[in-house]
Amino acid sequence: MRTLIVGDVHGCLDELKDIVDSFGLVLGKDRIFQTGDMINRGPHSLGSLEFARECGIQSVLGNHESRLIQIWETPAHARNPKEDAFLKRLGGNLEHIYELVKNWPLWIDDRDFTLVHAGIQPGKSSLEDMDRKVLLTVRTWDGVGKDLDSPKDPPWFSCVKWPRTVVFGHWALGGLVVQPGFRGLDSGCVYGKSLSAWCPEEDRIYQVAARHEYSRLH
Repeated sequence: MRTLIVGDVHGCLDELKDIVDSFGLVLGKDRIFQTGDMINRGPHSLGSLEFARECGIQSVLGNHESRLIQIWETPAHARNPKEDAFLKRLGGNLEHIYELVKNWPLWIDDRDFTLVHAGIQPGKSSLEDMDRKVLLTVRTWDGVGKDLDSPKDPPWFSCVKWPRTVVFGHWALGGLVVQPGFRGLDSGCVYGKSLSAWCPEEDRIYQVAARHEYSRLH
């Protein structure tokens, strides 16, 4: 049995298929996980979710799935234009997309790794005690968790000690992170860069090039 953990897909179905093929996934034997943000920005949110279900991919909740859940559970008359635009970008079958992602966990704590979308909270030793916003959106750490994305503060993973390798996504601008105890797998596929994945048993990074630039990196 091998394990593959795939970074942020953002609707890039073709690249998701490419990296699964590159890995040589054996259904029913190998395990496959994903860092969240399976949806939005790219062209095939629902297709990516359906393919993930076919392959048995287990995802953690990303900030884009969390936003979808929050918007979908808001009455239509109470949504603002930005929220309506977010839903429109996902294409059709929104209720089906919602049903597929609504029960995703905030983290998966495996024997060999801890999988979370953005990162874990410095100073906390229990995942249950961590702030949901940190788990979903942290990039940098200011010491208190007020500003989670400031260029003047250090990356959160430079402020953390954890007993297992922490695998995360969310930070396309930061790129691939491969350092002791941490694997950051958002390498900006939807922005025309690459889709990355990590196999713990091999300690190997798998990577495929994006076929297109689907969205601009801000």
